[in-house]
Amino acid sequence: MIKFYRIIRQRLITENKFSKYLLYAIGEIILVVGGILIAVSINNGNEDRKAREQEVKYLQNLQTDIALEFENNDRIINYRAATAKAAARILDFKILETGSDLLALERNIQQVFARKNFIPTNNTYKELLNSGNLNYITNDSIKDYLLELDKKYVSIGNHEYHMYREYEEYLYNVTALNGESLNFLDIQKIATTGTMAFKDLSQIPIKTVIPEYNKLLVKTEFINGLKLAVMNNIGLKNSHGKMTNQLQKLNALIHSDLNIYGNDD
Repeated sequence: MIKFYRIIRQRLITENKFSKYLLYAIGEIILVVGGILIAVSINNGNEDRKAREQEVKYLQNLQTDIALEFENNDRIINYRAATAKAAARILDFKILETGSDLLALERNIQQVFARKNFIPTNNTYKELLNSGNLNYITNDSIKDYLLELDKKYVSIGNHEYHMYREYEEYLYNVTALNGESLNFLDIQKIATTGTMAFKDLSQIPIKTVIPEYNKLLVKTEFINGLKLAVMNNIGLKNSHGKMTNQLQKLNALIHSDLNIYGNDD
């Protein structure tokens, strides 16, 4: 084809038909430019297709993370609600008199004193940030929700840190300095077996432990610590409730985006 065009060009020059040669040259330029534009268009189309395929993978992975996060978030909501109720029940204890009173108190103390932090399920989002690939997500609303969700994670982490500092000062330290605690746990057996083990009521020195707990229950620091535990756990529970709403909206946006292109599972 190139040889054919060269022959025509040489013939036009030889025959001194400049105007026809000029038209031919323009036509040849148009053909070349057109070919280049078509090639660029095809290449851009391929690049766009590859980018969309990568975006779909990220969106589907985000959906997987969100499904796990719903479960994770629900567990922590239930835990925070139970912990707030346990702290409130301890506040209602007046004077311990029997082994059953002691057992009930220690069960609530175990619930309150157990430390559980929320660990986000955001591997895909972290990958998007760390790889610099967040721009693969073309839907600005999805990106905005991801950023807002990340802020919520930071806020919850800060709240947990603040709460457990209060735990240390008003609950852990005060309890540790005012008698034995967690008397129903068989510490030696737990250390040996690696599983939870409890003592029988007959193994507990009730006459010694009950007076110590009665003194602890009226300490101002301990009472204030329990009140703070109620408020903080309820506050965190509500924060996780708001997170659930954010997750639902984000999930709906991703579902809609994938459905438009027929990629939704």
